[in-house]
Amino acid sequence: MEAKIKLEIPSPLIELNHPLFAEKDVTVMVKRDDLIHPEISGNKWRKLHLNIEKYYDKGYAKLLTFGGAYSNHIAATALVGKLMGIPTIGIIRGDELNANSNATLAEANANGMELVFVSRSEYGMRYENDYKNELRARYGHVLIIEEGGANYLGAMGCTEIISEVDQNFDGIYLASGTGTTTTGILLASGNAKVYSVPVLKNGGFIKDAVRELLIYSGTPDELMDDYFEKLKVLTDYHFGGYGKYTHELLQFMGDVYATTGLKLDQVYTAKALFALFDAVKKNQWGRGAKILFIHTGGLQGIRSVEAMLNYSLD
Repeated sequence: MEAKIKLEIPSPLIELNHPLFAEKDVTVMVKRDDLIHPEISGNKWRKLHLNIEKYYDKGYAKLLTFGGAYSNHIAATALVGKLMGIPTIGIIRGDELNANSNATLAEANANGMELVFVSRSEYGMRYENDYKNELRARYGHVLIIEEGGANYLGAMGCTEIISEVDQNFDGIYLASGTGTTTTGILLASGNAKVYSVPVLKNGGFIKDAVRELLIYSGTPDELMDDYFEKLKVLTDYHFGGYGKYTHELLQFMGDVYATTGLKLDQVYTAKALFALFDAVKKNQWGRGAKILFIHTGGLQGIRSVEAMLNYSLD
């Protein structure tokens, strides 16, 4: 499978050298999953690849998934389909949209994805079995992948992020949208606490999403409490909600790049790293602590704010 797509796996693990960390005597390492592939980067590939294996193993004819108008998951799935010769269908929220509504949809369309625009009410049925069966009846022998790759195989794919790391950490920070990557990291985290930073305004649902995926993974009831003892969901760093940002966040992105050379996006990774910096500033980590930050990719989001940053996507 990987032979058809050039991937940098394992992704690099680098130390993030910043004066704050030196002052506080804290080591921060970054798992550079953004470097896996220029476009199918980070957790997008991690959540897709076991689903792709299932596609081939079970002889599916097409792959069908869901997303909004600016979905990185839709864009990544369309490109994977093009590169691997897999027919793809995207159920897109918003029947007022079309394939030329924005660059994300235009790119997915150009990469061969059949875009199906549905009303928000219909889109809201995407988790219902009756609706999924209706889609199967309509489109044939399709493998259905949930929005954002949020399924059991997606979570299992994300465990590989940690399995590639041969160091132990006191804490792990990452951005979260659906809770799928958080679940995978939690399953593989050993003794480290996992700090999940929701990018949506009402991010408290992440715990419920993680619980559901843990159940799918076969986690025994007696281990649930152990996992939730390790999981910390930080809901105060959404900066206004999904896709929202403030001048403070953009300034932070620029400062991090100027100091370390690390590029972040304002939708996901900047919010999670801001939370990590804030914890270090407030001495929530003792001297000698070792922290892992997972760069989940998504840098294409920078395009919309490049004029306000001291760096660009390219």
